[in-house]
Amino acid sequence: MKNWKIIILFTVVILFTFSSIVISGLWKDKSTIRNVEFTGNLTLSKEEIFEFAHLNDSLICNNEVSLENIETRIAKHPNIKKVVVLKDGVTVKIEISEKNPFAAVSNGNDLFLVDDQLTIYPVKKEHINIDLPVISGLSAELGAGTYGKNDMELLKISQYIISQSLKINKSLYNYISEINFSNSNIVLITSDDATPVYFIDFSAIDNKNLNVENSSDIKNHQLLNAIDKNLILLNGFLKQVRVYRPANSFKYIDLRYNDLIITKTNNQQAQQ
Repeated sequence: MKNWKIIILFTVVILFTFSSIVISGLWKDKSTIRNVEFTGNLTLSKEEIFEFAHLNDSLICNNEVSLENIETRIAKHPNIKKVVVLKDGVTVKIEISEKNPFAAVSNGNDLFLVDDQLTIYPVKKEHINIDLPVISGLSAELGAGTYGKNDMELLKISQYIISQSLKINKSLYNYISEINFSNSNIVLITSDDATPVYFIDFSAIDNKNLNVENSSDIKNHQLLNAIDKNLILLNGFLKQVRVYRPANSFKYIDLRYNDLIITKTNNQQAQQ
């Protein structure tokens, strides 16, 4: 009788041990990372992002870095807007979203990109052929993640001009190649023949009785109204006058007077 008990006990132990090995193997197989899938990148390669984040496939597959840590490292890249890292079976999936620039910005020496959150970040070689308006006349302190005293307000004004021009007419947006802040003026440069368009004179903006520091503050409704009005004027000028003239017809276009466009054609006097 004792022999039977011993045999049964021995059999149970063997079965338990075998089951544990099988279950352990299955669990290990499911928990082992075999692949790293990288998606969402447009101008950034997986290699340069991993180099920036000090990551590689081996570190990830060997579970030497947590999913949260992977996200944190990659999210610090200046050109990345969002990153999501998930584990799906034996695959770690990394999905990124790159920042979407609405303009290029210049500090007088270097060129950067600016996204819809007004974050400044470096231009990559893949961005060279992107057709974007340039914002110039900003401070020399402007750089990736750094701003001069008035840079943020001027960027907000530029963003407003660009967004409003897109709402009015895509052709109007395409006509603006540069927004320049110079000598208390906003000057637009045309994309077809680099004609200066004297757009806004800050000194003419009424900031009395307004809870703003100055006339170039984006909270100044007089400024916003002036931008809206002048964009509509410029759009009308494009459709009614400019479209019938050859390139380089105008020396300048001046919108700084109420409901009036003054132009000077090349080799001619100023006209109203």
